[in-house]
Amino acid sequence: MKTFLFLDDWMLDSYRDVVRRFGRPEPVDVDPVPFMGNYATVLYDPERGCYRAWYNRQIKRGGKKVWVLCLAESPDGYCWEPARPEVVLSGFTSASGAAVFYDPYDPDPQRRYKAAFSDRVDGRDLGLTACSPDGVHWNIDAEHPFFTRQGGVDTFLKPLFNPFRGWYQISARPSVLDRRVAMVTSPDFVRWGEPQLVLQPDPLDEPCLQFYGMPAFLYEDAFIGLLWCHHTNQEEREWGGCKMAGTIDCELVYSYDGLCWNRTDRQPFLGCTEPGTYGCGSIYPHSLVVEEDQIRIYSCGTLVDHSLEEPPEGYESVGALLVHRLRWDGFAYLEPRAGWGQVTMRCVRPRDGKITINFCAPFGKVLAQISDPHGRPIPGYGFEDCIPLRGNELAAPLRWKERGDASKLIGKHVRLEFRLFQARLYAVRWEAEPWYGDFPIERI
Repeated sequence: MKTFLFLDDWMLDSYRDVVRRFGRPEPVDVDPVPFMGNYATVLYDPERGCYRAWYNRQIKRGGKKVWVLCLAESPDGYCWEPARPEVVLSGFTSASGAAVFYDPYDPDPQRRYKAAFSDRVDGRDLGLTACSPDGVHWNIDAEHPFFTRQGGVDTFLKPLFNPFRGWYQISARPSVLDRRVAMVTSPDFVRWGEPQLVLQPDPLDEPCLQFYGMPAFLYEDAFIGLLWCHHTNQEEREWGGCKMAGTIDCELVYSYDGLCWNRTDRQPFLGCTEPGTYGCGSIYPHSLVVEEDQIRIYSCGTLVDHSLEEPPEGYESVGALLVHRLRWDGFAYLEPRAGWGQVTMRCVRPRDGKITINFCAPFGKVLAQISDPHGRPIPGYGFEDCIPLRGNELAAPLRWKERGDASKLIGKHVRLEFRLFQARLYAVRWEAEPWYGDFPIERI
């Protein structure tokens, strides 16, 4: 364990008067940026020192509407200007569902940016990839499509690198009209396997719910997914294999390996906005930018139902780029139900003595204790020895009056416990490996 987010109980052993709640991003008070598209990838480019947005837009070519990938840049991530050239990728016939990944893992600088998109090649609908040294000039790999099933694939095709598995993966669908979530993997962004189904609606969901797509992002020790939930008209008969009417919002999901995904509270993490505003028809969160003290989430918010393509009268665009803000680590937190609450984590074997926590307690208090595997407080590390934490900090060190940090416990088997009063606990950072005991197999 390096970073533990309180998305579930896997690293917890016991509670007392503590509840888990899930965070909700807050809208940033900036004017929406209208654009004729539905998806975008927003990244902070450390080499250029600015934000860049690659967005899908339809243009007319030869009397037909085709999708192209355009680029805009911004010094602050709020005010955007089209790049020159604006259109950076048009595919062979189109570039639908295109998403971009900035890849710091690839040693080849000519492949620093990677993209995935849907295109038509020699009469076949395929999922293709492209690489670029600068995000502007792209080399399309038509010889190694990542998706070859009939009909192609229709969603936001977000690539990423999975350092735990040592492969690249692209969020997709099992097939073009099969609205569930699949992953396609590759060891080198060239050779691709078959789509693997990783998430689908289940009996606890509302009738006829469909998963439209799921951009995924690496967040320290876990993956965060922004699951697009299509709330369909239950009476609508499928035309051509898919339902069209309905709104789309976002549910928070997560994974520890990139393939096995877990859902949270099944409530909208990002829901549709008020009527008459961008996002009231549907909202498609597509980019998660982690900064020093916050997380930015960029979405396309539409004015119309999924089944409609034209903007309402008086509006230039169906969709606009929206920005939300979330506290760093703010996906989930623990807080007392009333009065004092206490939570005990699983037994771990520390590799480092420094422990920091992300907490908010402007009028409350956080106390920490380290105990042995049987729950007995280790002398000098009890609650009464802890220096209380108050305020609102993202990385506050845990310290004890006589012991300082936990350096004296490196290599031992210990438990970390918290007492909370009017406090929210968002995350624990500690270089420690989980320890599950040394019981013989026959006793398990």
